[in-house]
Amino acid sequence: MRLWSLDTDKFSQTCPLRATLPARPAAVYLYSQRRTRLLALDFDTTRGGPSAVDRDLTQAISWITQCGGVIVTDRSTSGGRHLLVPLAIGTTASFDEIGQLMRLLAARLPTLDINPNLGPTHGCLTPPGSPCKQGGYRQLDGALQAAHEAFTTRSAPDLLPRLYVHLGAIQDNPPAAPTPTSTGNHPTYTTGHGNDLRLAPNYIRHDPLPTDVHNFATHGILNAHDRTWPTPSEARMSVITHAVWRGHTLASITALIAPGRPWHQGLGAAYRRYRHHAPTAIAKDFTKALHWLIANPVSYRPPQHKSRYSQGGTSGGTGPKQLRCWLANGYAWTDQEFPGQRYRWTVHAVLQTLAINAARAGETINGTPVVGVGGRGLSLSSGLLSPDTMWRVLRDIRDRPGSPVTRIRVHNALDADWYALTLHNQIETDPVKLACARVEEVHEAWSILGHQRRRIYELIAHQGVTCTADIYAAAHVSTSTGNDAIAVLATAGLVTKTGPGTVAPGPTSLDAIAAAHHTHDQRRARVAEYRAEREVWRAWLAARATHNSSRPIPEPHDSTTELNRDDASRAVEHAYLKSVLATGPPHEEAQEELDAIEIIHTLLGARIIAA
Repeated sequence: MRLWSLDTDKFSQTCPLRATLPARPAAVYLYSQRRTRLLALDFDTTRGGPSAVDRDLTQAISWITQCGGVIVTDRSTSGGRHLLVPLAIGTTASFDEIGQLMRLLAARLPTLDINPNLGPTHGCLTPPGSPCKQGGYRQLDGALQAAHEAFTTRSAPDLLPRLYVHLGAIQDNPPAAPTPTSTGNHPTYTTGHGNDLRLAPNYIRHDPLPTDVHNFATHGILNAHDRTWPTPSEARMSVITHAVWRGHTLASITALIAPGRPWHQGLGAAYRRYRHHAPTAIAKDFTKALHWLIANPVSYRPPQHKSRYSQGGTSGGTGPKQLRCWLANGYAWTDQEFPGQRYRWTVHAVLQTLAINAARAGETINGTPVVGVGGRGLSLSSGLLSPDTMWRVLRDIRDRPGSPVTRIRVHNALDADWYALTLHNQIETDPVKLACARVEEVHEAWSILGHQRRRIYELIAHQGVTCTADIYAAAHVSTSTGNDAIAVLATAGLVTKTGPGTVAPGPTSLDAIAAAHHTHDQRRARVAEYRAEREVWRAWLAARATHNSSRPIPEPHDSTTELNRDDASRAVEHAYLKSVLATGPPHEEAQEELDAIEIIHTLLGARIIAA
């Protein structure tokens, strides 16, 4: 957490987050890796006084609750207010998304201070109960149990898209959705053609229009005190987007604003200012709304996901039998080598990543699978573990006695280390466990949920174990650790508690959690980063090869050359040889320093720039 400093009058100091109440005003971070699970609004009395703060807070509560949000509020001794909105279970929002939304809200709420939300690495907010700068403490509004319930049930998954739609602040997007005159080049999301193009039935909302949206559509009422829409342009965009989200087509909207129809006096009047260009303006807004809906709430929070990973109900494994046996034995070796340590879950992920890469691009030499792949390539199949983690784990386990991994070829230039996946130390012999191992990528959702919970989930979802005592015994975890994991998995919807001591697979899939947290964006960014690093590495190797080839070839040694040199040169060389031979071989410390330099050069690509 960050602590307020009297010298700087800012939250400029940091300290670990503890259970005890801090003596100074303290704030918790809003973002982790540029993503947040909380929509936090800070209303400041210096921007208009306590009455203006209360007015803006009431307006924000009205908008957010209409869009499916749950709220928790508090107040400081100076009259400032905080509005906390926990996002849905398994859902996060990016720094860019929150920043854009905050700017839209600040344009409508003058006392809103958006600075805490504009720092991806240092943005923070004081929680209820924290000491205030003016003395006293931030007071929670309402009962503590109600706040606890709000953070437990959390908001609707589509809160942020609905809030954008309600504010009429739809942004232009790249042409990723069909236009109303197309023949339907997005059949997954749309149905129909031309003016009858509409969202597919699976993505249509069935709730009625919000009251203020309905009032503007039918009567053209633009409440000045509401401040939802600064101009009629935002109001009509909100109506159009709500209508498209509820299955309307361009033809049906045009019919609704015709004379004598329900929306003639409201939405129709908003477009009549364009006179004979009104049909073009309506078609343009319809296209923009359809684009935005497909690019945001429809594609990012779909009702169902195409799964790359099986979910529950299977007792058999996946992948070649030899690699499944090796992986099950590797798990057993890891459980013996690192008992009770969280580190073993990382080792499990590394072993599974080696297995899937061996199945895809490995070889079999004398009956033993071997695979050569770099740390960056491995990290893409390991549930978004970092390349440094892959290298560190491989260096650790390959040198341990009985390890299932043996390095058989050291990396050189563009060639990675090669590893043999051996079974010389047979530990796991249970045929059921050997058959149930799954040779597949580690799902990216575990980067959000924590790799230490993956073993327990797979026992429930893939092997059909329902008794928690059996699950904890099979996963080699304590009861308290297992209960914590079950609680997290149940909160995420991956597991359902069916009774005392029994569980079952839940309604949520790993794909749904990964999609909600946009892990595909992280993966795409990593791929681009790794490609750029490889290009730099190739360019450096090419430059080194060119430099080495341009060096002059030394002339063959000629004994007459030694005779022709002057006495001064021979004296200098004699003194040099005498000093070198007198000191003997390098000390151990010097060799260790050379080894350290070699490691830095090998792993980090460092080079000596000065002698």
